[in-house]
Amino acid sequence: MAARKPSIKGSVFSRVVEDVNKAIADGRVSRADLSRWLEPGDCDLLEERVALSSWYDIRSYDRMNALLLEVEGEGDLDYFRQQGLATAKFLLKRGFYSQLEYLHRTEVSRQQDPQRRFEAFGRDIRLVASLSAGILNFSVWTSKPDPDHPLRHLIEVSEAEDVSEALAHRSEGFINGMATSHGTGRLWDYTRPRPDLVVYRMRRDA
Repeated sequence: MAARKPSIKGSVFSRVVEDVNKAIADGRVSRADLSRWLEPGDCDLLEERVALSSWYDIRSYDRMNALLLEVEGEGDLDYFRQQGLATAKFLLKRGFYSQLEYLHRTEVSRQQDPQRRFEAFGRDIRLVASLSAGILNFSVWTSKPDPDHPLRHLIEVSEAEDVSEALAHRSEGFINGMATSHGTGRLWDYTRPRPDLVVYRMRRDA
């Protein structure tokens, strides 16, 4: 049996396709120059309507992100974090995932006791981590208490060999977008201890 191709859901992939097409429309990049970053199949996707419930090759996503980083982000990786934040707001607004709807109703911000806030936030973080199965068909996302900080959580992404730097930084922005729904602002930082392991750590207590 052939190995499953690492892929990303159209609900997220569509945002990158839109940004590339906008860069073309705005004259930031010409169609003649697309081959610097993209393969012919990627260019075909720019001409199609992305199906939000379909799966798309993560390599196309990564190549389009490489284009955007140079053309739109001027090489600054914070561009990906900001785009991940925008994706979180987009999905929250559109209500694509029931887990995100729950975050609108969370009571974390009303918990005064630090331990209860920690426990309530942990439930929310598990929901955010569970989104990965609906967005990516590779890697395993697990939330757990941070062993170095009693009132903080972390998210471990194992089997992460196909998680590019673009995806990792966009995911940092996405997770921080979820934290913004709690009114906590930028709460998470990305680290990569090994090529197959990505870790997102809280910068402060919940």
